[in-house]
Formats: sequence, C-alpha cells, structure tokens
Amino acid sequence: MKEILVQLQTHEVFNGLAETELASLAPIIHTQSYEEGATVFDVGQQPNFLFYIRTGRLRLHLTNNEHKTLLPGQLFGEVGVINADFRSGTVMAVEKTDVICICGARLFQAEFVKPNVALKIVRALSRRITNYLRSKEQISTKEIIEQGESDFVEFKSTLRWNLHSNRKDKVIENASLKTVAAFMNAKGGTLIVGVADDGQLLGLETDKFANHDKLLLHLTKIVQDRIGALYIKYLHFSIENITGKDILRIDCTPSTIPAYLKDGNQEHFYIRTGPSTTDLRLSKVYAYIKERFDKNDNL
Repeated sequence: MKEILVQLQTHEVFNGLAETELASLAPIIHTQSYEEGATVFDVGQQPNFLFYIRTGRLRLHLTNNEHKTLLPGQLFGEVGVINADFRSGTVMAVEKTDVICICGARLFQAEFVKPNVALKIVRALSRRITNYLRSKEQISTKEIIEQGESDFVEFKSTLRWNLHSNRKDKVIENASLKTVAAFMNAKGGTLIVGVADDGQLLGLETDKFANHDKLLLHLTKIVQDRIGALYIKYLHFSIENITGKDILRIDCTPSTIPAYLKDGNQEHFYIRTGPSTTDLRLSKVYAYIKERFDKNDNL
C-alpha cells in the first residue's frame, strides 16, 4: 500500500497532503486490473470511484462521439464523483491496464476520511475541474481552427512526415514536441496536427500510421522519451473528424515543473513568446523558471 500511496502522491490532487493525511486514505483505496477491451465504467453506472492510471492505456468515449486516450499518471472520473449523479462517457481498456481506485462515496464519510483531509482533496478536484472548464478544451476544434494560430494555439501539418523529402523525420517530430514543451512551460495551449499554417485541413493520412492507436502510441512514446513520462498527465490527446478529415488535438495544461526537450546529448528549454515557440538562452532559463514555477498559483 505504501508504494501505491507514494505513486498517488505524484498527482497534483494529492501532492498537497501530508504523509499522515495521505496514509489515512488507505482504507478507501484499492488497485484493479483491466484486460484489453474491458469496460472500466459506462454512462449508465453510478460514479462511485475516481481512478489513477498506473500502467497501460484507456480510452474515454464521450457522449458527443469524441474520444480521448488516457495514459499512466492521469486521474479520471472526478466529474462523476463530484456530481454524484452520472458519468460523462464510457472508459474502456485499449490494453492491459492497472489503476488505483479511490472510493468517492467513502471520501465524503467522516468515519473513513477526516473532513479536513476530504476538504483538501475536494478543493484540489474543484480547481482541476474549474481549470478544465476555463481551458480551450471546451472550445470545439473546428472553432479553434477557424480562429487561427495564436499565443495559445499552433498548427502542424504532420506529426512525423517531412512533406518536402517525403519521409519520416525526427526534426518534424521535434517541432511538435517543442510546442508541447513550450505550452507546458507557459500557460498551456493547444497543438493541432493535420492542419496547415493557414488553417487548411490536411488530415493525418500523410503520417502513414496503420491506425489511430498506432499514432497515439507513437506520440506517447516520443513524449516519454524526449520530454519525460511525468509530463503525460499534463497532456490530453484526442482525434476528431472535421468535414471528412481526421485531426489530432493535443491540449497542454501548465506543468508544475520545468519541461525540457532532449535532442541527442542536449536539453532545450522552450517557452511561448507571443504566437511563437522560443528556445530560451541558458543565461535566462534560471530567471524564467524562478518567476514561472515559484508562482504556479498565478497561472
């Protein structure tokens, strides 16, 4: 159980708890494994639990026919637990997945969790939900594309394919990863892949992935390898079909720790400067990090 609690404490909802407070949650926590294709919950189920993904991969199917991939380090199910009424979608395992289950019903019962501990968790969950509602995730992808690129939105034609040399290209991959890291190091933002700079819909076919699962798996791997596995929880991937073209959307929330992009033996620190991504000079990195990450509450 100690290992489970330590893992849970890495998430923003629980990292503000003292060790004794975290330990007090043990009676309302258990682990669960789901085989590929298994349903974690569906729209019709009572929302009794929230979940933290330890390993594997899940897919959330929303009632509006959109879907999102859920990856290790992510927490989900909190909206249902807070509203205590219904689920907003169905979650199924894409591959064998292990999760930590936190009983939402017992979280609010004083005989299981002290009210002051429950209050801290509820406040953290409320901040998380509020930030979600304020984010661009609540604006349709079609509307974002119509509005064009900005400080918080960037388009990429492909994820990995060089349209000029007609081959896979790590430089192209890094172009997207630079933007992702910059959004996390700043105030967040949305990267949309499969769209030209002028907003023309190109789709994802050019990247030549066998299917969307292969694309998302590849994206997850390059983020983990070149930025770090800890940063997956700040990213939300979804693939949507807009007027016949499949588009990849990556919503990035502000990270609580600096995100560096590895390129060979070097690490780069990227930020947003207006609608552009900038590789910050080493002499200015320390000052930026001190200003930005010492003031997370102001983001």
